[in-house]
Amino acid sequence: MLSIFNLVPDRIQHDQFWFRIGRRNMWLIKLRYGAVALLLFLIYGINLIESSFKSLQLNPGPIWIVAASILGYNIFFLFVSKYLEREKQKYPKRSDYEQVHKFHDLHFSLIQILCDYASLLAFIYFTGGVETPLYAFFLFHVIIGSLILPGAVVNLINTVTLAITITGSYLEMKGLIYHYSFNVIQLELHTNTGYLLFFYTIFGIGLYLATYLANSIAQELYIREYKLTLAYAELEIAEKTKSRYVMTVVHDLKTPIAAATTYLNMILNGTIGEIEAKIQQPLERSKVRLTNAISTINDILYISQLKIESNVEDISNVNLIELFDEIINDTSVLISSKEQNLIFNHEEKDEISVQAEPKLLKLSLANLVSNSIKYTEQSGQIRIDLVEEKDDVLISVSDNGIGIPDKDKDKIFTNFFRTSLSREKGIEGSGLGLSFVREVIIKYHGTISLTSPSPLQEEGRPGTLFEVSLPKIYRMI
Repeated sequence: MLSIFNLVPDRIQHDQFWFRIGRRNMWLIKLRYGAVALLLFLIYGINLIESSFKSLQLNPGPIWIVAASILGYNIFFLFVSKYLEREKQKYPKRSDYEQVHKFHDLHFSLIQILCDYASLLAFIYFTGGVETPLYAFFLFHVIIGSLILPGAVVNLINTVTLAITITGSYLEMKGLIYHYSFNVIQLELHTNTGYLLFFYTIFGIGLYLATYLANSIAQELYIREYKLTLAYAELEIAEKTKSRYVMTVVHDLKTPIAAATTYLNMILNGTIGEIEAKIQQPLERSKVRLTNAISTINDILYISQLKIESNVEDISNVNLIELFDEIINDTSVLISSKEQNLIFNHEEKDEISVQAEPKLLKLSLANLVSNSIKYTEQSGQIRIDLVEEKDDVLISVSDNGIGIPDKDKDKIFTNFFRTSLSREKGIEGSGLGLSFVREVIIKYHGTISLTSPSPLQEEGRPGTLFEVSLPKIYRMI
């Protein structure tokens, strides 16, 4: 149910709606600086033409006050906007934020728009009232308001605006308040009753018609966005259903492969009798292949299980410094065994965070690190860099390993794809790691790219650089 306190119907209260409103609030703040610049330009113009049009009785002083007022409250709104954004970052789930803060983005939008209307009313009065062509700016404000606020709220503002402007014109006509003339042809339009009736009839129709058209378009867009959000949620459910099916099928495949491996072990161990030397090697190669198949199946089962368990509701702040410390600790034995040098660079602070599901993010980033360890030879170099920007965190994992040939770069994020070099060197793997990494990064609206050779390249060791960019705040699309 819509109310002046709720401001938005329940059917379109979803994360992406609030994300758009937050961006439009910032857009209003930026646009207001342009309005101040236009007022200063108008003051300059008044000073230039007042000598040519003696009938103009415009006093730049009040317009200076209007411009200063707009600039003042706009700076205040900028601080409020930054404060609200900081508060939102403390609550990965919007429901938690709303329980603590009853003041939301639409309330902020309403206050901004009311202040703008008040400033415009003052501006219109000081530039000629009913005689000024600048009344057209009201239609501009109506369209902006209708794109953000419900039509009922904007129409209430329109009604109050009409009441104030009509009352002001009546007081000017009766000489009860001073009239600032903007009429260069010296017609006393503000005292002409017929002109006033005609002007306010057209003005009122324009206000309500503009509100209806702009709000209808905005409402339709919000509803479409809501339907897309529901479709996305259904896709998430379908993906989890598919993952459950894959887990069932793959698990059924694992049983006979594990049984075959057991029989091979019995044969190779001599449990069921001696075997000829000429079949020893084929059996051992078969055992390796079956072991790799079980390893691939375990990877698929683990990834599918994580996809099923991951949920938007489980998203929380993940400290990337602590996460990489855990990954490095988990892989320290393997790094030591290959006598590799791993360097972790980050800013001198305790926390650099993004919002994500911790298990999925850790598995994806751990894949990048483990790939560097696996494909970097003895005594190689590995470096992890963590850089915090305004809205994003940049992660790079580089090495001086075997690198990725140009012909394989376009396919590297494809399921089960393995590079020609890794096959030539006999480095085993499932080919699922990088495709899963990319899937997780995209899930959290990030980007991933690769470069080979890497900055750590040496002679005979081209290396690879993976660069990941993740937004600090997760926004559901």
